Amino acid sequence: MDLVKNLVSDLQVLKTIWFSKITGDSHKERLENFYGPQADAYDHFRARFLHGRRGLLKECAKKMIELDTRPGLVWVDLGGGTGENVDMMAEYMDLSKFERVYVVDICGPLCEVARKKVQARGWQNVEVVEADVCDFVPDTMNATLVTFSYSLSMIPPFMTAVDKALSYLDPKFGILGAADFYTSQKYDSPDRQHGYLTRWFWRATFDLDGIDLGPERRQFLDRNLEKVYEKNGAGGIPYVPLLKAPYYIWLGRVRRYGPPNGN
Repeated sequence: MDLVKNLVSDLQVLKTIWFSKITGDSHKERLENFYGPQADAYDHFRARFLHGRRGLLKECAKKMIELDTRPGLVWVDLGGGTGENVDMMAEYMDLSKFERVYVVDICGPLCEVARKKVQARGWQNVEVVEADVCDFVPDTMNATLVTFSYSLSMIPPFMTAVDKALSYLDPKFGILGAADFYTSQKYDSPDRQHGYLTRWFWRATFDLDGIDLGPERRQFLDRNLEKVYEKNGAGGIPYVPLLKAPYYIWLGRVRRYGPPNGN
């Protein structure tokens, strides 16, 4: 019975991804029109698709555990959707170590799923905020951890989103982590490099769903933060044999000695 139920929910997601036209006059409207029909099936499908998410949370948890003696850890999960990242983070560290966790997303249907999850789990320190990540500032002002888990590629003004996050990232202890799909630039570092067909295929494919896989987002992180961890990989897509979508995991902190290469 569960197998049939899961298959039906997966087909609902695939129908939206493959056949639904993205409509709306604003970014919020477009996201809600796209994700609204699949909100309840969102977590199950993407658990087998977002291959970098667990790695991101695991590495972020390691960094937070290193700061375990510091009071008042604050995590801001930008584009946090259904709150599934919080659920997964609980597998790697004690969530009570965070004084506050903010799950921020502009998409109302996904936030509603997140609120139900917070209530069901009894998380007293988790707050779901329906807001544009480019405008959000936590009440605590300083965040120890900021994450973009498969969300930065879906934020058109990504530089504004990152700049806003940096405005409240703890300058001494803060970590910013990102995981996402990506394509390399034409000439890139060997561990990131893709050939022409790979760059063209994946960027064009994801663009149909309003997702931008261009290298500019990670380049902006490289420019504005000091990288402390990076992994590049590729993972399979449910019901699509053979193809593997490229993804990255990236962690950085506030730069200690100015911009890279002295520029």
